Amino acid sequence: YPPPICSFENITDAQIHRAIAKLSPFKAPGPNGVSNCVFTKCTDTLIPFMGLIFQAMFTLGIYPEDWKKSLTIVL
Repeated sequence: YPPPICSFENITDAQIHRAIAKLSPFKAPGPNGVSNCVFTKCTDTLIPFMGLIFQAMFTLGIYPEDWKKSLTIVL
C-alpha cells in the first residue's frame, strides 16, 4: 500500500457529540434496532464509551462486521 496522505488523529468526544447532534430523531432505526433518539437522549452517558470504542477500533484496525451493514428502505 502507498504511504498515507496525511496523519490520522483520534476521534474526539467533541466530534462524536457534533455527529450525534446532527442525527434526526425521527429516522427509522438501523439493523441493530437502536433509534437515533437513544443517541440524542443519552449523549452524555454514551460519548465516553463511544470514544474509547472508536479509538480502539482505529488503533487495532478491527471493524465489526455488523457496523458495515446498512438497511435501505424505499418508500
